[in-house]
Amino acid sequence: MPGLKKTIEIAAPPEVVRAKFLDWQQIPNYHPDGFFKTIKPADPSKPLEVGDKLILELQPMSFTPKLIENSPNRFRWLGSLPGVFTGEHNFSYEPSKTTPGGTTFSQWEEFSGILSFLMGEGALAKWYGMREQSATGWEKFNQDLKKFCEESK
Repeated sequence: MPGLKKTIEIAAPPEVVRAKFLDWQQIPNYHPDGFFKTIKPADPSKPLEVGDKLILELQPMSFTPKLIENSPNRFRWLGSLPGVFTGEHNFSYEPSKTTPGGTTFSQWEEFSGILSFLMGEGALAKWYGMREQSATGWEKFNQDLKKFCEESK
């Protein structure tokens, strides 16, 4: 099963990083022209709960995954084109072991389905470029979130 992971150290406590991450209305301000365009609940009139749908606009697509975890140190969703491609995306904010008082922020995804090979490291996947595009987008998001968190400490 192909997977992808990107991690960054942020000089802010995990609870600050989590709060900033969940402040999705700010994404256009700190991550303009980035990979993640919109993350929001499909039903903004109620508190977000496990099982709820999210609306995601990414570069270059949009979809509506299901929230499967929203805990103090992790946020996860599951998105799919049934039987063809499924991705479980994870964001974590853990106390840093290298940055005193800071956070190790990670995002990773595991892919399955008949088209999951496109996120692998084979020749066809490299030619298609989806893995590299995602890796670059995630790194940019991580850097932008880091700056957003550290500037507003």
